[in-house]
Amino acid sequence: MRALFPGSFDPVTQGHQDILRRAALLFDEVVVCVMFNANKTGRFPVTERLGRLRAAATDLSNVTVDSHTGGLLVDYCGRAGIDVVIRGVRGVPDLDY
Repeated sequence: MRALFPGSFDPVTQGHQDILRRAALLFDEVVVCVMFNANKTGRFPVTERLGRLRAAATDLSNVTVDSHTGGLLVDYCGRAGIDVVIRGVRGVPDLDY
């Protein structure tokens, strides 16, 4: 089963890394995808975020890192054969949203 962990990862945090490591234990493959929104100004360029994610996943053989620069998440999932989407929850406002 393939899982997708999407996000801006701006910056990559220890919380992201924790979720990634837990997901890698649960799924056959985990794709971490930096989602790029042209309407938002990021702190770090996408290339740097990709590099930091790759460095964080060097010991996880079933994790790949990708980026998506346009379109809907569901479109990416369809093209990549993704079965599950992983999301982190930071606090009560995320649950309300």
